[in-house]
Amino acid sequence: MERAVWIILNKNFSLILDGEIKNDKLADKKFSPSEDIWTDELPRLGFSDEQAQKDYDEFISDIVTLFTEPSVDKVFIDAKIGEESEYINAKTPLVIRKIEEYSVDELIE
Repeated sequence: MERAVWIILNKNFSLILDGEIKNDKLADKKFSPSEDIWTDELPRLGFSDEQAQKDYDEFISDIVTLFTEPSVDKVFIDAKIGEESEYINAKTPLVIRKIEEYSVDELIE
């Protein structure tokens, strides 16, 4: 099983995505706001500062919009490690950077 790790960020926030690459699709997506907590869903964090909360909610909304794009799987899968892509159809542009590729089968052996 082939997997990869990307970071999705804007000027205020970042989110780590770990996903399986299967049949030219991004499957089994796991999201993390840090390296300790992983979830199948986009993390909904709460902030006491109203502006920070608004900015975070917008960040998550932009990511949801990104994943509705027809070519989103290709953007993630075809990226080279360290390469950055910018998604500008967002309220605040998102940067996507592939940071690692790995094979679960090799890790198990």
